[in-house]
Amino acid sequence: MANMNDVAKRAGVSRGTVSNYINNVKIKESSRIKIEEAIKELGYIPNIAARELKTNTASNVVFIVPTVWNPFFSELTYYLQIELKKIGKKMLLCNSQDNYLSEIEYIEMAKQNKVYGIISVSYSNILPHLTENLPYVAIERYYNESIPYVTSDNINGSKLAVNELYKRECKNLLHITRKVENNKALMDRKFGFETTCKELNLDYSIFNCHCKSNEFRREVNKFIKESYNNNNKFDGIFCATDRYAQYVIEALEEMQIKVPDDVQIIGFDGAKSYSNEHLKISTIKQNIEGLAIEAVNLLQLVVNKSETINNKILPVSFLQIETTKKINKQ
Repeated sequence: MANMNDVAKRAGVSRGTVSNYINNVKIKESSRIKIEEAIKELGYIPNIAARELKTNTASNVVFIVPTVWNPFFSELTYYLQIELKKIGKKMLLCNSQDNYLSEIEYIEMAKQNKVYGIISVSYSNILPHLTENLPYVAIERYYNESIPYVTSDNINGSKLAVNELYKRECKNLLHITRKVENNKALMDRKFGFETTCKELNLDYSIFNCHCKSNEFRREVNKFIKESYNNNNKFDGIFCATDRYAQYVIEALEEMQIKVPDDVQIIGFDGAKSYSNEHLKISTIKQNIEGLAIEAVNLLQLVVNKSETINNKILPVSFLQIETTKKINKQ
């Protein structure tokens, strides 16, 4: 099995240069290229455990996510892995399936294995299991002043959605969301929707279902059909996620109601299932790459015990696509 000396000899550099490369110390670009070629040719695998013991640093970051069956979480995972690689860290992806006990199990695993830290999207009551010596960054959730978090500007994002529907002459609005304990993002989107509708003196309704994720599609379908059968015809619908918007579109299609001719729809996320996917739902787009960058930056600040750690709220934007009418510019 090849070792560091073999790599140095093949690359024509010193053993110290190879060591610097492996430990993410900056070296000459020409040396980096030679070392990577030598590693590939020799099939060299660095002894990560020995490196961490020597440098007293951990290389793994635990990322806890409710599910990967969601374009937003999948894209977030993709960008997060890229950002962690830039600082020489590897991701341990933990899919909790919205299970509180699974999240606790992953946190305990992180403690036992002395990882670099945890980045998490969690809506469970895991606060009692977090300790001061376990670096932790939250996405989309506020715990307390000691735990930093990064999120999108959900309130202004939903205000933007309402205003875009208003510009397109929608008068009777509906908000589709789900009641999830501790999900600040959904709560803020609901707050922004309701506040703006009142400011604009618009008629509005809110469907805020307290049900499980796998039941929500059926409940949305039922609500939409009952509403239109009872002659409560909404002309503008803002959905808390793009997936919720898709549920609404499916129900409307079954009733042969045309989007955007009869009703206009705006979602929230703007995430893609694959890199060159053509999005169809008009949406409030989150800066998903930015969320990943800021989460990693915050984690580094926590690990280094920085005195100044500020939560990050990233701006969002409106994407006019297929489910809203185009506005003719004067």
